[in-house]
Amino acid sequence: MPEDGKLMKIGLIVAAAIIVIRIILEQAGAPLAVNYILGVAWLYFIMPALFAISIRAFGHARPFGRLLRDVVLFAVFTRLMVAVTYVLAYYLEWDALRFSEKQGGTVGENITPLNGILLIPLRNAIIWIVMATILGIIIGAIALAVKRKRPEVTVNPA
Repeated sequence: MPEDGKLMKIGLIVAAAIIVIRIILEQAGAPLAVNYILGVAWLYFIMPALFAISIRAFGHARPFGRLLRDVVLFAVFTRLMVAVTYVLAYYLEWDALRFSEKQGGTVGENITPLNGILLIPLRNAIIWIVMATILGIIIGAIALAVKRKRPEVTVNPA
């Protein structure tokens, strides 16, 4: 397990790479199935478990508080990265389905600059942060419970 704190950085680097690769594939016309597989949302299943394992390995005094902090920070940072892609999609008029007005995105005839630059990306970020936090706490709590340190049993050889 990486040093405490490095796990977050590694996860965010992986998320940034996934975001860039997905945008490249979407703009190249890759099939929807490929684009759905390459989503940051999958990390919301993986990272909470890794955070929990790391928290147990480093023996934090308040593991659930630390888990909540890590999950929320990871969700906020990743969703801000994704929000930037929605703003770029508005400016550059990307034609990927997830950016279309019909899918709740920022590209379309009826999208105003306020909606395309601020309101839609902010709305999406808030919804995803809340969902990722709830999911992350559930998965992380299960992982914390499974990885709970058991008390050492000493045998008295009397």
